[in-house]
Formats: sequence, C-alpha cells, structure tokens
Amino acid sequence: MKNLRGIFFMVVAMATFALGDALLKIISLSLPVSQILIITGFAGGVISLSIICITKTRLFMPELGNMVFLLRSATDMLSALFFVWAIATTPLSSVSAVLQTAPLMITIGAVIVYRETVGSSHWTAIFVGLIGVMLIVRPMSEAYQPYAWLAVLATFFVALRDLLTRAIADHIPSLTISAYSFFAVGLGGLILLPFGPKFIQPSPYIWWLLGGATILGTFANFMLILATRWGDASIIAPFRYTRLVFSILLAVLVMDEQPLWETWIGATMIVVSGCYIFFNERHKTVNRTSEKSKA
Repeated sequence: MKNLRGIFFMVVAMATFALGDALLKIISLSLPVSQILIITGFAGGVISLSIICITKTRLFMPELGNMVFLLRSATDMLSALFFVWAIATTPLSSVSAVLQTAPLMITIGAVIVYRETVGSSHWTAIFVGLIGVMLIVRPMSEAYQPYAWLAVLATFFVALRDLLTRAIADHIPSLTISAYSFFAVGLGGLILLPFGPKFIQPSPYIWWLLGGATILGTFANFMLILATRWGDASIIAPFRYTRLVFSILLAVLVMDEQPLWETWIGATMIVVSGCYIFFNERHKTVNRTSEKSKA
C-alpha cells in the first residue's frame, strides 16, 4: 500500500511537470528565456519562503556556504537555463525524451565521482540510451536539430545536480534546498538578461500562464518529495518515465507536434535502457539482502 501511494505521487508529479513544460513552451513564444527564468525563479523562491515561514523550517545554516551546496545551486541554475532555452527552440517531445537520459548520466557520473562499480550490462544499456539520444538529435541528417543539444546540456547538469545532492548533509531540509534552487534560477535569468532581448511587458494572459507554471512547478516538486518518501526508490523510479508519455501527449494534442519516427524509436531506446538499469539494480539489491539474511 505504501508503494502504491509512492507510485501515485510520482505519476501525479510527472503529469504536473509535463503540464508545466507545456505552459513554458507557450510562454516562450511571447517572452525571452531570461525573463521566464527571472519571473518563475523568484516567484518560486517567494512561495518556498512563505512555506518555510509557515512551517518554521530553518533557512540559514553554516553548511549552506560550503562548496558542494554552492555547486549544486549553480547546476540548478544551469540546468533550468538550458532546459527553458531548449523548450523555447526545440519540439517539446524531443526535449522530454532527451531529459529521460538523466539516470544514465547519473550512472556514468557515479562511476567517475563516487568510484561505483558498473557491470558490462549497465554499460550496454547506457550505450543504447545514448544511441537513442543521437536518433533524436539526428546530427548527420537533413532534419538535424542543433538546439536539441541544449536539452542534452540541461540533462547533464540535472545529473550533476543529483550527484551533488548525495553529498549534502541529511539534516538540511528539502524545502530549504528547494528555496535556494529557485532563487538560483532567478539569478541565472538576471545573468542572461544583458545577452538577450529586452524585457517585455507580459499580457494578462501570459501572466496567468506564468503563475500557473510556477504553481505547477512548486506542486510537482512537493509531489516528488512525497513520492520518494512514501515508496521504495527502486519501485517508484521507473514511473518517472511517465513524464515522457504525458509530454508527448501534450505535444501532439496541444502543440500540434508530429514527432518523427526517429524520435519515437530514440525515446523507446532511452526508456528501455533506463528501466533495465533500475530493475537490474533492484534485482542486485534483493539478492544482496537475501544473502545477508542467510548468513
């Protein structure tokens, strides 16, 4: 029952993230990337601060000034910057598919940073997933999407952020980390502002969409936290891929996108390789647990 709740929260989180991505895609037709980051980042930070004040969560700690936390905030800023930029310039279905390679990049990063051991089957799955990315980007074809590399960069920084999160002290509240992440995103927009188009006065319609995207992002993060706390990670993790399903549905039905066959095949390869790694890790964990119980 506990895992069913975790799965439910995960699916709700992924559906909400996908809907927020669709809103960002619509907003990007009217506003520059820098302005989107500034508004959604600082608005999300204010919402997080309000919740922190209500719940009396600690906001300032000595550990927040160390290099690991600062680097994590920087990766949050860069991942959001490249993600919104990719959303603005690339089909939503392609961006969502590439984003699903984050677990594969995390596996590679864990080998490099934490010296974790990965078997040949894992490397094969990673290779298959990366081929899926190349099918989506299509660097050697007439349908080459150069801006799709922005999604690859966003995914790289998402993976790096998650790896750095492992090194953050457990006693630092998730809400505190989330608040600093939002403000880092807003700061990224301010840094980008001089290099892009001038500030544009949003119409009332766009303001509503911006508010919706901010609320959806905050709610999705909350659902994601509930999912990870209610369910076993090895069981709920594969349901992260439902975000791709929701994103493609929204891209086709709302954005009128027609994903190419390479995108469908590439997305399938990414999902299959990611699920294989999740289930293989779960199988190893179960075997280790049973061996310990026998001993």
